[in-house]
Amino acid sequence: MIREGDVRARTAVGTAVATIFATVLAVAPSAGAGASTSGTQAATKQVTTAFTTLFNASDTNKAAKEALLQDSSRYKTAFTKLFDSKVAKANPTKAQVTSVTFPSAATCQAAVQVAKCAAVTYNLDSAKTGSSLLSAVSGYAVDSKGHWLVADTTFCSLAKLGGAAC
Repeated sequence: MIREGDVRARTAVGTAVATIFATVLAVAPSAGAGASTSGTQAATKQVTTAFTTLFNASDTNKAAKEALLQDSSRYKTAFTKLFDSKVAKANPTKAQVTSVTFPSAATCQAAVQVAKCAAVTYNLDSAKTGSSLLSAVSGYAVDSKGHWLVADTTFCSLAKLGGAAC
């Protein structure tokens, strides 16, 4: 039996996800953004920047945001759908990274099919009200030629919540 409160919660989560994707798509890194392999501290900073930039609705540079997504050309349709959605524009989001860790190569291979990754815990908040939309969300970033990108698995998990298929 579905109760009225359940429907409201599911609707809020779906709206939050669509908003998050719009934010993710609007994030733009600088041309030199991306972690080098010079150390955990620098990598943590660059992973955090990739997530917060991608999910920052105030930045509407779609091309730059796409550059932060692993295999972005493969997900262009889903990305565009989320970025341009009315729900995402009406409910902008922002991300707050709460934890970045660097699993072993074996763990990364199993989780995201690359040898070097970061496990990221983050919150998605309303950019309008600051209220939490999704808390303690788990995701991944991947190192691609010395640049940290939001993993496609992370994007697709959120895209499904926002109604876009990967």
